[in-house]
Amino acid sequence: MRLYLIRHGETKLNKEFRFIGRTDPALSEQGESQARALAERLADEDISAIYASDLLRATQTASIIADNFGVDVIETEGLREIDFGDWEGLSYNEIMERDKETLDSWIENPTGVDIPGGESWPAFAARVNAAFDDILKNEDGDAIALVTHGGPIKLLMTRFHGGDPHFFKSFWPQPGGVNIVEIDDKTVNVIELSGIR
Repeated sequence: MRLYLIRHGETKLNKEFRFIGRTDPALSEQGESQARALAERLADEDISAIYASDLLRATQTASIIADNFGVDVIETEGLREIDFGDWEGLSYNEIMERDKETLDSWIENPTGVDIPGGESWPAFAARVNAAFDDILKNEDGDAIALVTHGGPIKLLMTRFHGGDPHFFKSFWPQPGGVNIVEIDDKTVNVIELSGIR
């Protein structure tokens, strides 16, 4: 199976470098343009199913892509971004002013430091991995697309890299980017990596 792991297009809050997990903004004009470019790029692929986080920025991106394939978007709550709790909607600088010590610790050890009032890393990882595993069990087509967020993509791509903590810390999926992975019963082969490393 070929997996297209897609980050939603840009929102205004992404452009402002704000922490958004459960916050639910729509795509910006740039984000819509990114989604249309993704649809054009993937138009010749044999995608049989498209799953998306049920947050608006992901469903909008997925719907634009799905128009090319005549399939419905399957909204999946398990593919949501991590809940940033007390940091929701705040910029990096705003969080630094309010809670520098915790933010510094979280940046150094994102899987081991809880976000105040937010979702713990173990709960987030369990949720995303369970959603992904269920999708794989339910699909037997040649190719599927998942439209989700930066955190779930980092998590899954790190899983595909053997859980390498260095990869996790260094890889940053970009809005409107697509990562391509070939999966069979025994192996995972990363075909294309879209992000900053």
